[in-house]
Amino acid sequence: MRIYFDKAFQLQELMQYAAPSIIQIGNELKIDLHSTNVLNFMMLEPIGESVEELMGVELNCIEYDPTASVELLEFRNLIELDEKNFEKFKVANVVARYVKNQKSSNEPRFLKVENSLYGVEVVLSVEQKFLLSHAEFFAHKGFTFLLDCMIASMLGQLMKNEPVKISSAEPLMYRLNLENITGEKAEELGRRFSEVNAKMVDTIDGMFVLLRGISEKFKDSVLEKHRESIIPILTEGVDLDKYISELQMLDGVLKRLKM
Repeated sequence: MRIYFDKAFQLQELMQYAAPSIIQIGNELKIDLHSTNVLNFMMLEPIGESVEELMGVELNCIEYDPTASVELLEFRNLIELDEKNFEKFKVANVVARYVKNQKSSNEPRFLKVENSLYGVEVVLSVEQKFLLSHAEFFAHKGFTFLLDCMIASMLGQLMKNEPVKISSAEPLMYRLNLENITGEKAEELGRRFSEVNAKMVDTIDGMFVLLRGISEKFKDSVLEKHRESIIPILTEGVDLDKYISELQMLDGVLKRLKM
């Protein structure tokens, strides 16, 4: 019995960062996208450790006694190891490494990235340190709405033409479904996101001063009250000029039809 995982991690870190692993029992190889079964291996004594190549990627490999009571271990939520699912493994691994590097970095950031235990998904939310150091900004309802829209628009532009589904059930928190991209694309998007995230840290203070007046108008506005309508438009990267033009046409039609 063996477990394979990225060389950037120790076995005990796999659950901490929801990093993926590959489990071999007999001749069967399965993927555990978030290593939710790793506790099974932590109860066993390894008989060897090495670096092995699997599907063209070098991975840490820990081997366990094949006569161990495997039948007493319970493995859940495993998926087949094939080319399509191995790409999911690589994407989930990119996310886990990003989260680990983020934790060890002292770089200021506006948004933090968290791994999700549901499929190949990341969760974005405001970094706690930034939130506490800019409490005045987030106490302002209108400005918070503008920040929310800015995040949605940024993600919409960043992911434009990419097969990434973005959803948001509450302000300042976004979920990105990455199951349809490649590991290479995930690396690229991660670099681009880091650049934009750093720029946002540098500009938000000035934005608050510049937009404080106009943000008052968004407090309890129609757009703010109907966030569930405007945010999906922004996350899809829709041209707002076109959207506004169509709304104006619709308004004109409805006025003509008014009884």
